[in-house]
Amino acid sequence: MTYQLIAFDMDGTLLDTNKRVLPSTTEAISDATAAGKVVAICTGRCPKMVEVASADFADVRYAICCNGTIVYDLSEQRILEEHPMPADVVARCYDALEGEDVMAEAFSGRGVFFQRSFIERVATYNMGPYKELYRATATLVDDIAATFHDPSITIPKFIFHFRDPEARERMIERAADLPVEMAKAEISSLEFTARGTDKGTGLLALADLLGIPREQTIAVGDSYNDLPMIHAAGLGVAMGNSREAVLAAAGVTVADNDSGGCAEAIRRYLLGE
Repeated sequence: MTYQLIAFDMDGTLLDTNKRVLPSTTEAISDATAAGKVVAICTGRCPKMVEVASADFADVRYAICCNGTIVYDLSEQRILEEHPMPADVVARCYDALEGEDVMAEAFSGRGVFFQRSFIERVATYNMGPYKELYRATATLVDDIAATFHDPSITIPKFIFHFRDPEARERMIERAADLPVEMAKAEISSLEFTARGTDKGTGLLALADLLGIPREQTIAVGDSYNDLPMIHAAGLGVAMGNSREAVLAAAGVTVADNDSGGCAEAIRRYLLGE
């Protein structure tokens, strides 16, 4: 099979443990685009969070953001496609927290809303490595609950960060009857999008926009929220550092995110070297 498009998750995949893109990855991306292939990002991050790191993958034009709910043109800084959640569903999900200790963020447009008082406490919710990213990209508000209950704010995705995985499991049970997609992320985070939207639908939406058949797509990831795109792509690739579920679902495995796995995926499967 000749592949035309490869999509990379960011955290744990395209980015190493220091949240940087390896030089070997940057070089492989450049070679792939020069060969007429499409390299894309498929991430849970919002467009602004992708743009912060984009200097290391300047040849990448398209990003599938917010777990597949936004297809974004990095070159033109323009949203090509968006699938927001119904405002009443967003509010009901927040109300279902029922007093849980949670740090919440709501994605909207190119950016993200984040409560100001949590900036210095992100590590409490197992999100310490992202502190400076929030500082650089978030719109800080005094009361995130008000954001979740404001019907005038379009929200395609939101995340609840808990102190421990047990609290996350309680939330999954509480939201089981709501019309949403839920994906586990990080150590104790839970991501929400509208029912029927995920990284897999986002990948196929971009492929459709570019006229590329599903069979000619590759998806590379490492965590639970990458499973839909691993299943949807013509070839699913697991990083060596992947969760067991991703390793089991993928067709092939490459090296981990600190050892050139992304460059390996490009050269071996996209370029067929």
